[in-house]
Amino acid sequence: MNRLAIETSTECCSVALQVGADVIDRKTTEARSHATRVLPWTHELLAEAGLGFGELDSLVVSRGPGGFTSLRIGLGIVQGLALARDLPVHPVSSLATLAEAADPDQRHSQLLALLDARMGQLYAAWYGRRDGQRERLGPELLVDPDQLECPHPGPWIAVGPGARAFAKILETSLGDKIEWSAHGESVWPDASALLRLANNVSPVAAERITPTYLRDQVTG
Repeated sequence: MNRLAIETSTECCSVALQVGADVIDRKTTEARSHATRVLPWTHELLAEAGLGFGELDSLVVSRGPGGFTSLRIGLGIVQGLALARDLPVHPVSSLATLAEAADPDQRHSQLLALLDARMGQLYAAWYGRRDGQRERLGPELLVDPDQLECPHPGPWIAVGPGARAFAKILETSLGDKIEWSAHGESVWPDASALLRLANNVSPVAAERITPTYLRDQVTG
């Protein structure tokens, strides 16, 4: 299976290529770098693997939520590649990708994935574990940080840049219901995590990809 994944939902821009069991990637956390990074990295990875676009089996992309402009860059590039090569696309949640990046071995049974939505708000999703699989509990949220309500008793492990940005408010509003991972606040959604989640999402044709913004205003 040859798959290309593109993640541009946040300031972290990443591209990953899966060839069989092997994954190679490129990643940087640099605001507004997505437009200049994604296609060059895509060509670099394919050249490194000795593949052409015609040898890809599918594409994987973050559908959001996330920054309006950055999401559009990733989705636009993936839709163009998919249409040109008639490739199916796996659209994966950026919050699910964050949870996967923060806890790939599923050591935590209760996880709170948080992205900074700007304008004093968070993109948030609560994740539990059932039958050995991580599952989202309830909808993805756009919420004021002091309005988050735990779906079950804690502790919940808070991960992602949103946890770092609103740590003091979350500590006040949720108290001992949440805990902080040693490295979870520095983790971003990335394309390698996207690849690991691809099989959990049914592929669609390029024209059927629907971005998840959760708000209509531009968020960066």
